[in-house]
Amino acid sequence: MALFRPAVAFAIALALPLAAAARISSDTTPGVNFAAYQTFALANAAPPAGINPVAFERIRMGVEQGLASKGYTKAAEGDLSVVVTLGMQDRTDVSTWGRFGRQVDVHQYTEGQLSIDVFDSKTQQPLWHGQDTESFEPGRVDPEKIEKRVAEVMARFPARTAA
Repeated sequence: MALFRPAVAFAIALALPLAAAARISSDTTPGVNFAAYQTFALANAAPPAGINPVAFERIRMGVEQGLASKGYTKAAEGDLSVVVTLGMQDRTDVSTWGRFGRQVDVHQYTEGQLSIDVFDSKTQQPLWHGQDTESFEPGRVDPEKIEKRVAEVMARFPARTAA
C-alpha cells in the first residue's frame, strides 16, 4: 500500500498538465482539400447580445488574422463561411477530503467557450471546428489572453496548401 500512494500521486501529477492542454481542441472533416478554398467571410460579424463588443472585435480580428496567415483572403462572400460562437456557464466544483470525506471544498467559477466553425459556403458542409474552453472572471476583459487563446485555436486550422 505504501508504494501505491506515490504511484497514484505521480500519475495525477502527469495527468494534470495533460488535462490543462486539452482545453483547446479541433476537428477536421476527413478528406477535405483545403487547397480548393481561397477566400473566407465571417457569417456573424456582429457581436452576440450580452457580449462585450470590443472583446468580440478582438476575437473577430484574431480569426481573420489566423485565416490570412494560413493563406486565405477575406472576401464579401468567401468560399468558406466562418461562424464564431461564444458562451459561458457558471460552474461549481465540490470536492471532499479528509477523514471520511468530512471536509468539503466548493469552487465556483465561470467557464467560457469559444467555438469557431468553418463551412463550405456553397454546400454548407462543415469542414472544421475549433474550440477553446477557459475559466474567467465575468466583467474583466484581458485583451492579451483573448488574443493568445484565439491565436492558439486558429493555429490548428489547416493551411491552404494542405491536401
